[in-house]
Amino acid sequence: MNQYDIYEKCEDFAVSIIQLFETIPYRKSVGIISDQLIRSSGSVGANLNEANNARSKKEFISTIGICLREIKESIFWLKVLKRTNEEFVYKILETEKAADTIRKILGKIYWSAIGHRTSDTGH
Repeated sequence: MNQYDIYEKCEDFAVSIIQLFETIPYRKSVGIISDQLIRSSGSVGANLNEANNARSKKEFISTIGICLREIKESIFWLKVLKRTNEEFVYKILETEKAADTIRKILGKIYWSAIGHRTSDTGH
């Protein structure tokens, strides 16, 4: 994997979230979840770009930590969405799988940056 793959994965993930909500009929609950999920999914890539421009290792680690929190929040909202929109489970599962891949990559980046080796990337 080259260094730009994670950036592309984050951008693709944010776009897939927007596209997902274009297929789910609007209800008040879907609107609330979409607001949260669109923000958190977009924040992953935005913060990753910030981390790339960090002025110090400490700032880089902190910002990657924010990326991890945002992708975990996205996964949470995808699980809620899946439980409340069973007719869209397949599409949501695909998106959830992409989010989990990003979580694992970001976890590896985080643990590598702080100098720890771990087989569990669940940070």
